[in-house]
Amino acid sequence: MVQKYVEHPFLFNGRKFDLRVWAVVTDDFRIYFYKHGYLRTSSAEYNLKDKNNYVHLTNQCLQVKGEGYA
Repeated sequence: MVQKYVEHPFLFNGRKFDLRVWAVVTDDFRIYFYKHGYLRTSSAEYNLKDKNNYVHLTNQCLQVKGEGYA
């Protein structure tokens, strides 16, 4: 998924997100996707004016330190 970050980002329940899926690309360019993946969200609702990293980043190592993490 490609998204334009600042103007109109895709949101899930008001939060930034990313999708994690696994794929294999063969030497003849066939692509196989593993059927299970997961969605990571930020721990705070998105607000472009908010400078808080918990609003803009979805990586787990940062989110576990945020107040809204659950």
